[in-house]
Amino acid sequence: SNIRPMEINHLTKISRAVVSSTRRFVSMATITHRIRPLDGIKVVELAGLAPAPLCGLILADFGADVTLVEKPTEDEGVVGFDQRLTRGKKRITVDLKSEEGPKYVRNICTVADVLLDPFRPGVLEKLGLDPVELIKHNRGLIVTRITGFGQTGELSQMPSHDINYVSMSGLLPTIAGNSTQRTRLWPPANLLADFAGGSLTAAFGILLALYQRTRNGGEGGIIDVSMVEGLSYLGSFLTMYQDVAHLWREKYAVFSGDCPVYRTYKTADEKFIAVGALESKFRSEFFKALHLEERLDDLLLNPQELIIELEGIFKMKTRDEWIQLFKGVEACVTPVLEMDEVGDVEHFNQRKCFERNGDKWIPQPAPRIYTADEFAQLRNYKRSKL
Repeated sequence: SNIRPMEINHLTKISRAVVSSTRRFVSMATITHRIRPLDGIKVVELAGLAPAPLCGLILADFGADVTLVEKPTEDEGVVGFDQRLTRGKKRITVDLKSEEGPKYVRNICTVADVLLDPFRPGVLEKLGLDPVELIKHNRGLIVTRITGFGQTGELSQMPSHDINYVSMSGLLPTIAGNSTQRTRLWPPANLLADFAGGSLTAAFGILLALYQRTRNGGEGGIIDVSMVEGLSYLGSFLTMYQDVAHLWREKYAVFSGDCPVYRTYKTADEKFIAVGALESKFRSEFFKALHLEERLDDLLLNPQELIIELEGIFKMKTRDEWIQLFKGVEACVTPVLEMDEVGDVEHFNQRKCFERNGDKWIPQPAPRIYTADEFAQLRNYKRSKL
């Protein structure tokens, strides 16, 4: 490593007015996996909205030492933004608009491996934190800049949010489905561009840069993460298969939202089940469980009539009654769960996928990393239970 063996604590000679508090938060519940491949990697995260906080969380969950630099409020000198993706991070409050604030950040970047930049292009430079200059003082530093449209181009300064990035990727019409009932397009819960196109793309880029640093003599660099580009790349499957009409564009196409065997149905208790019986073997089991074997041909001949009949059938039982009926049936039928229900699923409990924290079920880091011996023990334990 090209990082000098010193700790951030040595920088306390900088005015205490700059750093008002330091604390490590683990309030998002503990983490269950043991292998932490990023141990020893120091990350400085400048506080921002969705993408950078999740990226920092991912790095912290897998062992990185993440310091979250937050700005004070104007009047009380305390954290003004409600940061919740803080598990495993140290938190300090720094006024980047003061004379000493940027100086402090420049100093901690001399001993860091990664700087997470959540701002629009050019903001770091205006703050006196020019990435090129930072790397001159720490050749191994990796500056990760997460924006909607990237660091260059005519849209780079345009203010936007997740729905705008998804719409500009070309994927929104396909993601929203081509339902005959659709009157408008809707965004997928602020998830895709911010967190898949932004956070995960940034985390992946950081890992690539860290690996490259081991092969290029210790040189860091600057990662330009565009959420639109990250999401577009994520949608490569859709792009390459967009010409297959029966998947997307035909009436009742598989992924249109109207396909009788690939959609959700409302149940008697106003909840939903999800049906994904695409392959013939799953379709057969699905119709058999509903005593509708004679209607299989109507998937192609009379799909609208079949949908109306299925909608009526599924309203005859509650969601949980339907799931009990399909238990053990290989028909690709699952409940549509609310976020406060996921911790009640026995499979998730067996794998410890979620941990209770107040009124929330907090997801554990993924993926899981095992040694060969650990996985062998896990597999043997599973077999002993069969």
